[in-house]
Amino acid sequence: MALMVQMPLFAQNDTIIRHYNDTVYRSVTDTVEVIQSVPDSVAKQREVIIPTDSTDRRGHYIEAHVGLGYGSLGYGLQGDENHVNGSFSALLQLQYAYFFHPNWGVGAGLWFTNYTSFAHIGGTYQWLGQTDTDYETNYDHTSQVNVWRERETIHNLGIPISLQFQMRKDDWKAGIFAAIGVAPSFSVSKKYKVMEGKIEHSGFYPKWNLTLTDMHEFGEKDYKDAPNAKGTLSVRPQVAFFADLGTLIPLTKQIDLLLGGYFNISMNNANSSEKQDLGWRDDTFTFMNEYKGAYATTNASASHPWEVGLKIGVHWHYIKPDKHEMEDYFEHFTREVRDTNYVHRTDTILIARTDTAIVPVETAEVEEDTVVPVHIQQVAEEVEKFNKIYFAFDKYELTNKAKFYLNSIVEALNRVPDAKIMIDGHASSEGQDLYNDILSENRARAVRNYLARRGVDRNRIVTAGHGSRIPNEDHEREEMSRDRRVEIKVVYNNDVVIEQ
Repeated sequence: MALMVQMPLFAQNDTIIRHYNDTVYRSVTDTVEVIQSVPDSVAKQREVIIPTDSTDRRGHYIEAHVGLGYGSLGYGLQGDENHVNGSFSALLQLQYAYFFHPNWGVGAGLWFTNYTSFAHIGGTYQWLGQTDTDYETNYDHTSQVNVWRERETIHNLGIPISLQFQMRKDDWKAGIFAAIGVAPSFSVSKKYKVMEGKIEHSGFYPKWNLTLTDMHEFGEKDYKDAPNAKGTLSVRPQVAFFADLGTLIPLTKQIDLLLGGYFNISMNNANSSEKQDLGWRDDTFTFMNEYKGAYATTNASASHPWEVGLKIGVHWHYIKPDKHEMEDYFEHFTREVRDTNYVHRTDTILIARTDTAIVPVETAEVEEDTVVPVHIQQVAEEVEKFNKIYFAFDKYELTNKAKFYLNSIVEALNRVPDAKIMIDGHASSEGQDLYNDILSENRARAVRNYLARRGVDRNRIVTAGHGSRIPNEDHEREEMSRDRRVEIKVVYNNDVVIEQ
């Protein structure tokens, strides 16, 4: 940029010059040593750590749960004096989950749980026209069940498959967790045992109108240690529906503590027993023939094992370690260059005396050049080494080579914060003009955004897109790849482009 100033222009009028012939010639040899500070750089590599976003809730999880609650084999017994109660149950669960969304994921694993019921049996059972052990015929046998309580327990190994939901925001101290799913399972242990079994037997002999209660086949008997007082239940595989709901409490960036509740129930009938009537019908009126527990009687309804309880667990989220990469960059430094010149000079000294009258005649405009500061000039020289960035056809993504050049420009700009740059985007002549204008602007913005991410203030960057209107300086039309480019220049005082 040139600065215009007004200066007086002088002319010689009525000048009288008188010379004397005193001329001296002098021969001199000068030694001139010039010391210059020259900016230079050397290509190097350094390790860059790219941290992993630990707030991203997507990814792989390992979940471990322990539960304690109330459960039952989920069946009933017909009869006014018959009923079934549940008991404590426990749950161990280990599973893998993958969250494909910050809030939604799927899981699969294993669980081990138990269902326990206590069957209570009562009532009076009578058989008419029986024969006793002394071969006395036609008497009526009565069995009164005073106490009969048996425990029935199955232990199931299942494969829970679930749809999971979680939500936890940065400003929340706790989050929400929920899951629903199905669990195919089978029983690894299925047993019953009579805990108490007292029955009072009596015989009524009509021909004597006599009731006997103290004979060897009559009276109160305890059957809890009888051979059929314990055995194996007949249970088929089940498919359980389950649901979880709880609170997630963050312990570390990878581990959450789960506090919540759970529920599961078998969707199919687990009882596969061959049913028989409830009663004591063998020759000694002790047990029914082949007694296999209350679960195997005709009084038992369909069985749907279920449990409900509280659980505690931990969710471990796998987070990738920070990424280490090697980055190319230029290390800049200044070196001194010394240059010694020998200059032979002949001086001519003319001794003269001149009388001159000089008067002003007019004024004229004189241009004054803008002086660019030395440090801005040095940045312009450094940027000029890497000022052209090339792109693939119809693309505005930066290549690794382009990033290598831009890293060097970042180093130079960070040393001189008051240096500004102009980024001009260009496109080759293929395609429509309007499309090429947009493509060239996107290329300029891609360079600007990369420099900004590396720490260069956006206020120091001006971008423009020129489409295909300005071909490369070599006019190599047969090599249109040279037109798919971005050019970077240093700007001083917002309007002066420093040309090299």
